[in-house]
Amino acid sequence: MEDFYEKYKTAVAESYEKYTEYGHHWCWCLVGNIVQEHEYGLKREIKNGTKHFSRGTKVYLAPVQWGDGYENIVVIGLPRYGNKYIEVIMRSAYIENYRMKKVYKPAVLKRMCSSPYYWWGDSENDRKKIIDYLKTRAPEEAAKKILKINGDNENIQ
Repeated sequence: MEDFYEKYKTAVAESYEKYTEYGHHWCWCLVGNIVQEHEYGLKREIKNGTKHFSRGTKVYLAPVQWGDGYENIVVIGLPRYGNKYIEVIMRSAYIENYRMKKVYKPAVLKRMCSSPYYWWGDSENDRKKIIDYLKTRAPEEAAKKILKINGDNENIQ
């Protein structure tokens, strides 16, 4: 079993090295926070956070992976019990405060590179897709990003 983990660690390191080798030192990402409270079970108990994450934890959200209307999302975040980033699939109802950020943290980028799922990149196309998604989940945040982009374009001309 140790041999498997050594091979896995080597593969992760190599994929991250290739990513940075090509000049990628950051990527766009849709980011959110875990909800403060939510109802759980038939008795509708009030729970803080989720099984994996404490309330308010910052999570990095992958693009749509399957056709469920982004009801279930692949996320990366620091777990409730632990200090290494984990990747889980969770319901979008448990995530709030959607926004777009540039990710520079090597630990998060390594986790994205080692993932079996598709993640955002640093392209203009990825940035536009995130803004389009924000229009449905957080219209005010999308409007800020669009205004900022339009303002930058006016300064260039």
